[in-house]
Amino acid sequence: MKTRIYVVRHAEAEGNLFRRIHGQYESSVTENGMRQIRALQERFAEEAIDACYSSDLIRTRTTAQAVWVPKGLTLRPDPRFREVRLGVWEDVPFGQLEREEPEMMERWNWHVQGAEDFPVYSRRFLDAMTEAAEQCSGKTIVIFSHGCVIRSMQQRLFFPPEAIREIGHCDNTGVSLLEYEGG
Repeated sequence: MKTRIYVVRHAEAEGNLFRRIHGQYESSVTENGMRQIRALQERFAEEAIDACYSSDLIRTRTTAQAVWVPKGLTLRPDPRFREVRLGVWEDVPFGQLEREEPEMMERWNWHVQGAEDFPVYSRRFLDAMTEAAEQCSGKTIVIFSHGCVIRSMQQRLFFPPEAIREIGHCDNTGVSLLEYEGG
């Protein structure tokens, strides 16, 4: 049976607005982000959704309210849907890193002290997504997550490793639809 999986990036949060690296750093949704959440609620108003998952971070749980609250669902937070942990870069301004670490900022798979690497964060996301799809076989689910891990999932599923630059950036509240069937 096919399981439909909507993957949604969180609404604009403080890190996006103030251009700071907020991997697993907790930040709140902005005023613009609240408008984006209302738009998501309208976007999903006519969709039949059976389960709603999210990262356990505030910005994703807040964004997920667009679906689980109006549909009367229970939110299923899971830390495996979190953004990549960025170690010593957490809460550092992008501009500072672009000046001090330009070569490192050009890379997709950052290697900084305390950060997760691509195989770890992409695998944890894919494992959690597969588990959710199998638990809800034949149904429609929504997973609220973060830009880098969504991009890593797309890369692992659809692109060869050398094609990472070909994968588009997912804007805040961007929605992707996947179908899962038999692994």
